[in-house]
Amino acid sequence: MSLIPPLLGAAVFLAGLALATDHRGAARWVVETFFNPAHADRGVMRTFQRLGAQHPGMDFYRNADRLRRFVRVWGGFICALGFLFLTMSVVFLVRD
Repeated sequence: MSLIPPLLGAAVFLAGLALATDHRGAARWVVETFFNPAHADRGVMRTFQRLGAQHPGMDFYRNADRLRRFVRVWGGFICALGFLFLTMSVVFLVRD
């Protein structure tokens, strides 16, 4: 068996751990980069402007703390999934 599955499990575990603990603002960066509508496609923003409606996510700064908490919780789930994948792949690696 190759070493790719344990390395992949370790990478997912560490990424989830960084999100769950908000290490160096990782959760804040994810929220501000992926959930902020100011970073949306310009065509989408023009469409909303042409229709005379406001983008549904423009209240982003009011909900930023809730979104950051949401990302941290899902980071914990990702961390647990990565740890499970890492342990199972190490068990199968040692067993062979």
